[in-house]
Amino acid sequence: MFIQEVELFQGTPSHIIDEIAELITQESHEAGHVLFRDDDFADYLYILEEGEINLIVQGDKRLSFPVVTAGSVFGWSSLIEPRRYTATSECVKDSIIIKIDADRLMRIFQTHPV
Repeated sequence: MFIQEVELFQGTPSHIIDEIAELITQESHEAGHVLFRDDDFADYLYILEEGEINLIVQGDKRLSFPVVTAGSVFGWSSLIEPRRYTATSECVKDSIIIKIDADRLMRIFQTHPV
């Protein structure tokens, strides 16, 4: 998957995409692996490349939101204060994800506000 195909980055100039691409780490995880837990410090933005992720919100009821489409972005809490994840993210299937350091991504956004 190319980062410019992700909806969040569509229309972003190629020189900025190049900067963002330097922040990317691709990871493979087995089913059952937890990427982050509710209330963890949110330091990464994630993009699903392949597989399936469940975002689980605990409250009066347990709610589960499947992430199944390649290019789906999750971990948005990493981009907004107070930067704490509001769900637990668990791999339902063996998955390949793209992980982006949120601090460094925000610096790129600040440098290039367009």
